[in-house]
Amino acid sequence: MHITFFSVWMTVLWSSILILIFYVLRTKYQLIDICSVSGVIVLYLFCMIRMIIPVEFPWTKIIFGGELYNRIYYFSCVERNIGNDISVFDLLCLLWYSGTFLIILRYVIQYVKIARFFGGMPVQRNSNAAQIVDAVWNGSKKPDIIQTAAVRTPCCFGILRKKIIIPDKPYTEEQLRFILLHECSHLLNHDILVKNLINILCALYWWNPCVYLLKKDLSQSLEIRCDLTAVKELDHQLKGDYLAVILSEYKDSLKDANSAGLHYDNPKPLLERFQLVANERRILVKKGNIPAWVISGCLLFISYSFIFQTEYEAPKEDIETEQNAHEVNTNNSYLIKTDDGTYFLHIQNKDIAISEEAAQMMIEDGFTVIVKSEK
Repeated sequence: MHITFFSVWMTVLWSSILILIFYVLRTKYQLIDICSVSGVIVLYLFCMIRMIIPVEFPWTKIIFGGELYNRIYYFSCVERNIGNDISVFDLLCLLWYSGTFLIILRYVIQYVKIARFFGGMPVQRNSNAAQIVDAVWNGSKKPDIIQTAAVRTPCCFGILRKKIIIPDKPYTEEQLRFILLHECSHLLNHDILVKNLINILCALYWWNPCVYLLKKDLSQSLEIRCDLTAVKELDHQLKGDYLAVILSEYKDSLKDANSAGLHYDNPKPLLERFQLVANERRILVKKGNIPAWVISGCLLFISYSFIFQTEYEAPKEDIETEQNAHEVNTNNSYLIKTDDGTYFLHIQNKDIAISEEAAQMMIEDGFTVIVKSEK
């Protein structure tokens, strides 16, 4: 198992194609019907895994990519077009690594600032909020609840030290219950961890537009899953009340584009969430994960089963360096094994002693072995 130029290229190719396919199917709702929302998230996580592990396995089948593929590879990786020691591929790798480093550094700095900012805020002792969290939380450690004017819409933060941040404004008990139920679902589903992983993935493949499409649609799928989890036991009236709270928070987010909570550049994603919540037929079901895992497993195996590589014929002068040199193959030669385990290669009516390792390799290539007894 190793990483090569070709394995990275196949990773980008496979992942980009699958992201586009899943995005089109999900936005047309067919994929949700087959796999459920949780299943769609599984498929997107598969794309993330495929991009994070760009390796070539020993059982991977090598396929010749064609003459154009050869020329592109030779121009990019072999020719020294920039000075005497730098190829186009070397320059692109330098640009790739530099961009990744700067983006990750910026992300880490921002994350640390946000963590310190919210970490220094006092935890609010809201009896109503505490009772609601007690009722819906089934994790190991309950999240802290922070009320602050620094945000206009509710949000959650933290992987180990979980926090729910809500705006410093009055809420009715029902509104607070809907909000906390939604945010607790994010934390219980480990959505914060997933979003951090996708941010790292965007930093690694910052030049590939498909990763930003993956980030956008995966975030939308996570929101849809939380909505469906929150309303799965509510009647039509309470579903309407829940959507009214979501709409109210959306309007507040428009007042401040820098809000840390919910914010959409356009109302289409919000409209999609409303439609799925209102459509009881597409409720969240665990059995939808089964086809998603099957599809993911099959595609994962196929994506690693073959790889496109270049192929060149060795120059004849590099093969036949002497006039009396001969090609060794299974048609004109065979192996002889003696009683003491010594191997000989029989070719041109001559027996040439070879090592056991070389003999084993030739046996694997199909050479015939004749056992010669000296008795």
